[in-house]
Amino acid sequence: PVVAVDRLPRRLELAERFGAVPLSADAAGLPERVRRLTDGGARYALDTTASPALINDALLALRPTGTLGLVARLHSALSLEPGTLDRGRSVRHICEGDAVPGLLIPVLTELWRAGRFPFDQLIRTYPLADVNEAERDCEAGRVVKPVLIPEGRSR
Repeated sequence: PVVAVDRLPRRLELAERFGAVPLSADAAGLPERVRRLTDGGARYALDTTASPALINDALLALRPTGTLGLVARLHSALSLEPGTLDRGRSVRHICEGDAVPGLLIPVLTELWRAGRFPFDQLIRTYPLADVNEAERDCEAGRVVKPVLIPEGRSR
């Protein structure tokens, strides 16, 4: 199963609508709950928060040899708790999807057309001049992915 962890109920509801098992990031025993739901631990985890506490929880939720991908830029030192990298677990930073756009974008487009990748339900566009509003909306959980549109460009 796909397990979605967030602090915002609205985002957890959205994740559940897309088929994920929602878990509150504020719940006690988060790594154990994920391991129970994933039959011994997740093979892969993806962190978009750059929160050291959640990164440590994600590592502890992995099965042996599991991998955690980080996509958010860290703004402080990351201290790992004892045991987080035991049993072959690994962590790596992902830059722009680590993909070849010419290969990935056509695949994602076909998945979207087939109704299997509803990215359009996750984004909201903002004029470039509203960059601060876009950031506030993202931080407050009103939007998953704000997309800035330069003035004079069509939406």
